Amino acid sequence: MFGFLKTLFGEDKPKPKDKPKASVRKPAVSQASTKASPGSERAQLLKRAQEVHRAKRKILDHLSDEDRAKLVSMAILTFLNEGREPDDKKK
Repeated sequence: MFGFLKTLFGEDKPKPKDKPKASVRKPAVSQASTKASPGSERAQLLKRAQEVHRAKRKILDHLSDEDRAKLVSMAILTFLNEGREPDDKKK
């Protein structure tokens, strides 16, 4: 599709690839003893997210089916309009 651009601007010879750099990582002993392990931090974040999700779900459980449908439709319209007011309500 862009063959004409290659003939105009492209070179026939391939570009040389950069050699991968060897990286040597040394674990920091002093930081490992003072910080909690990443696994425990992640577990705490997941636990907190589940608590927040449960709290929000309890709020929505008290809505009637009609109110829940209205809320879903309003959320979809807001998402599609990217937070702007719909065109039909501006007039």
